[in-house]
Amino acid sequence: MKIKSIVFGAMAFVMPAGFAQAQEPIADFYRGRTITWIIGTGEGGGYDFSSRLALQYLTKHIPGRPTIVPRNMPGAGSIAAAEYVFATGPKDGTMLAMFQPTFILEKFTNPERKYKSEEFTYIGRVDASDLVGFFWHDAPAKTIDDAKKVEMIISANAAAGTSATIPWALNRMLGTKFKVILGYNSSARMGLAVEAGEAHGNGSTSWDYLQTKQDWFDGNKIRILYTIGMERMKQLPDVPTILELVNNERDRNALKLIASTSTVGRAVVAPPGNDASRTQALRRAFDAMSADPEFIADAKRRRLGADHMSGEKLQALVADVAGQPADIVEWMKEVTRKP
Repeated sequence: MKIKSIVFGAMAFVMPAGFAQAQEPIADFYRGRTITWIIGTGEGGGYDFSSRLALQYLTKHIPGRPTIVPRNMPGAGSIAAAEYVFATGPKDGTMLAMFQPTFILEKFTNPERKYKSEEFTYIGRVDASDLVGFFWHDAPAKTIDDAKKVEMIISANAAAGTSATIPWALNRMLGTKFKVILGYNSSARMGLAVEAGEAHGNGSTSWDYLQTKQDWFDGNKIRILYTIGMERMKQLPDVPTILELVNNERDRNALKLIASTSTVGRAVVAPPGNDASRTQALRRAFDAMSADPEFIADAKRRRLGADHMSGEKLQALVADVAGQPADIVEWMKEVTRKP
């Protein structure tokens, strides 16, 4: 018994040293190095702001504290950046990137894109891209079931956007009677249409936009019907996702392809085949950054969201979405097409 106690004590002493030793090669590699951070949008937008916030704090949590330099690469909704990182990005842990999450859906609609979304190395999510559908308080329908009985006019931007495709999909899957009016060029313009009585609601608008409309909440002017994501929003735990509205697996899997982009959100990735030990170090550094009180306070001060998801969970989520069979992809295209 005495011998076991001595051995256990020795192990307890060695483990922290072993952990520190495992970090040393990582620190040696990153010390004095530069990580390039590709931003798949232009300067000044939400993805640019979130990237620059994250890279500012991530560096202090990576062993060796490398310098992280942002590089904007706008074009084709981040597709240019995704193809660049996938094809030419170094796999030694010296490149990170953030794309608009629609790059995942784009691969389904255009298989010729030169990347595979599931093969990127996912490091973690800075924030979700939360989207919701809502009715105005005096609209003729109050619920999704009501919208199966009475026509509801919905403001939307373009035929490819979720403000149009989600209502069209629900019409075909549930029998709702949404009449989608295209041509509104922003969430703000769609919201003004509802306030002016031109429309009864929005099929999809950003939660960030709704945060600028506190008077809508204070006056109970909107009824939020659903969220567009794989999981319920933390801010709206009682509101179902679009996946919960449908009754069969085929419909759920088709909607999952669309919803995944909101859940993936502002994700940070590395090139495919990234060095395994440095991937692990980057993921743990990202987790630590996301829990850093200074990072959280700065995000709040800049009015940027900070809704963390681990790299491992993101990797599994994207693999699940990318693994949907061809018939589900075709069904998604069918239900979301313009009538």
